[in-house]
Amino acid sequence: MSNNLTKVGILGGSGFTGEELLRILSNHPKTEVIAVSSRELLGQSTSKIVKESNLIFVKPDDDIFYDCEVIFFATPHGVSMSMVSSFLTKNIKVIDLSADFRLKNTKIWEEWYGSLHTQEELLSESVYGLTELNLQEIKSARLVAVPGCYPTSSLLGVLPILNSKLEVDSIIIDAKSGISGAGRKTVQNGLSEEIQENFRAYGLEGHRHLPEIQEILELVAGYPIKINFLPHLIPAMRGIYSTIYIQLRELLDLDIQDLYELYYEDSANVKIMESDKVPDIKSIAKTNNCNISVNYSNIENQIIVISSIDNLLKGAAGQAVECYNLMNGFSQSTGLENG
Repeated sequence: MSNNLTKVGILGGSGFTGEELLRILSNHPKTEVIAVSSRELLGQSTSKIVKESNLIFVKPDDDIFYDCEVIFFATPHGVSMSMVSSFLTKNIKVIDLSADFRLKNTKIWEEWYGSLHTQEELLSESVYGLTELNLQEIKSARLVAVPGCYPTSSLLGVLPILNSKLEVDSIIIDAKSGISGAGRKTVQNGLSEEIQENFRAYGLEGHRHLPEIQEILELVAGYPIKINFLPHLIPAMRGIYSTIYIQLRELLDLDIQDLYELYYEDSANVKIMESDKVPDIKSIAKTNNCNISVNYSNIENQIIVISSIDNLLKGAAGQAVECYNLMNGFSQSTGLENG
């Protein structure tokens, strides 16, 4: 391997997201993956899940991770906060795909995730890794919190409105996800059979992605917004499809299509569809793209935005690699051109 390659490690490499990370980074022209952890697959070859990789899965506390320049956490919530400081003190950059550093309010985090947040002091420097929102901040960050899949789709569908002179009264997000978002173990333990020819809502009592969406939306808007978010499972492996009803105080004399096209004209991944087109899952599956359509509602002063992404790529691993590229001075889309 060339000495010019950036050495990276992946903690939590055997889940769906870890697999996508390993696949992308194993083919990344400026990267050498030197360590991948998995308790479940400990001692086995990484080629078991990604044929281009030929490492051996190690324990999460293996010292080889301290030889890395960048660490990706694709671990369950609560894991990264116990380990991040040990890497940061050695000037190793961290990209966390869990929710541990997404929310700035620890009380809200503890309420929704049911455990104590032990790294409040790091929240002030963690950067929310939505590249369409925090591009410059990500470039200089040493700790990035990659957004959740539902928040990515939802926020991308609303950001242009929040950055305009339009004022939002309420937002309803009706979102659907492929079953891979539930995790490999859940899918293998019967969810894939259960959802065949089926379709259902879940999280009616509240979903953990709601406070994340609300915090970022209100931070960008600068005022409180009434938000309702309801997720559904669809009989597909991957994809997020969000239908977003944005109720405005007043629909001013603005061309909403132009507003969205202008906002995303320099985006590497977001495409605003023509006014007579709507997104679908197949068009974005296995890509790092987001397709958005903007529509006028039959309800006065309401806009309907449809946003579609691949939950494992733009909603997770692909977006994490975007952040990695920016943090290391690479082109944002390096390694993502084919996925």
